[in-house]
Amino acid sequence: MIIGVILAAGKGTRIKAKTANKVTLPFLNKPLVLYAVELMEKLAKKTFVVIGAFHESVKKVLKNKKVFFVYQKKRLGTGHAVKVAIDVILKKRLKPEIVLVGYGDHTMFYKEEDIKKMIKLHKKEKAVMSIITTESENNEKLHWGYIIRDKKNNIVDSVEYKDATFEIKKNISELNAGFYCFDFEFLKKNIKKIPKSKVTGEYYLNSLIKIASSQNLKICGLKVPFSSVGIGVNTWQELEESQRIYLSLKK
Repeated sequence: MIIGVILAAGKGTRIKAKTANKVTLPFLNKPLVLYAVELMEKLAKKTFVVIGAFHESVKKVLKNKKVFFVYQKKRLGTGHAVKVAIDVILKKRLKPEIVLVGYGDHTMFYKEEDIKKMIKLHKKEKAVMSIITTESENNEKLHWGYIIRDKKNNIVDSVEYKDATFEIKKNISELNAGFYCFDFEFLKKNIKKIPKSKVTGEYYLNSLIKIASSQNLKICGLKVPFSSVGIGVNTWQELEESQRIYLSLKK
C-alpha cells in the first residue's frame, strides 16, 4: 500500500497570508493544494494532509475530497510535519509499504508518470528513500537544496542553499526538487532522529538523506527536466510567474 502525505501547514510568511493558508490560493482558478491531492489520488491508496496555520481554509477547499487531516499544532519544520503524519498513520494501524511526501504549494507541475518512475526505481534499487531531482542554473533565485553525491554517484546529502559553500554553489547544479518516496519502516525508525536546525530551530525532512547515508542505506534520485517541477510559490510574484510558465508549457 502507498500512502501520500501533503504538507500544507506553513504560515506562508513571505506571501504575507493573513486570513487563509497559502495553499488555498488560486493557481489558474484552482487551489494550489488541489493539484497535490489530485496527484496523490492517482498514486496512493490514502492521502493525509498536514494542516496548521489557517487550517479551516484548507479544509474548506478540500471538503469534497477523501483525505485525512493531520493537525500540526507547532510548526517546527517539514520533518516534524511528517512525524505528526506518521504518528496518525500508526494510530490508525496502517502499514504502508511506501510513503510519498509532497508540498501543498509545489505539485502543480509534477507528472504522474515521473512519480511512478521514481517508485519503480525505488523498488528496483531497494532504496529506503528516493527523491525527485532537477537541474537549474537559476538557484541564486530559487534557493533550493543542493544534491551531494559521492565518487560512486550515490546521493549522500542535501545541503540547504543558505548552508552551501561557494564551491558547492559553483560546482553543483543538481537540486532537491522537494518530492519524496520513503520506505515506511525506515521512516518510522528514523523520523525522530532528525536534528534541530541551529539556525531556525526547525526539523528538516531532507536531513533523512544524511541519516540514511550514515547507515549505508540506498538513496535514489530520479532526475527530471526543470519544466516538470516548476519554480514553487513563496511570493505573489512567483505565483504569477509560475502560472505563466505553466500556461506556456501547455501550448
